[in-house]
Amino acid sequence: MKDPSIKIEKPSKEALIALRRSSKKMAELLKAHGISENEIIAEFDAMRSKER
Repeated sequence: MKDPSIKIEKPSKEALIALRRSSKKMAELLKAHGISENEIIAEFDAMRSKER
């Protein structure tokens, strides 16, 4: 159920374009360094489990 006091605004076209560019650049950097998405997720999960 949505809280009526929380207003969620649709991102602007410019914000979406910037997000897509950023994600593309991040994917390129990961590939250039031989890092897969699965490795990122595994590392994130390991860090979260240490915090608990």
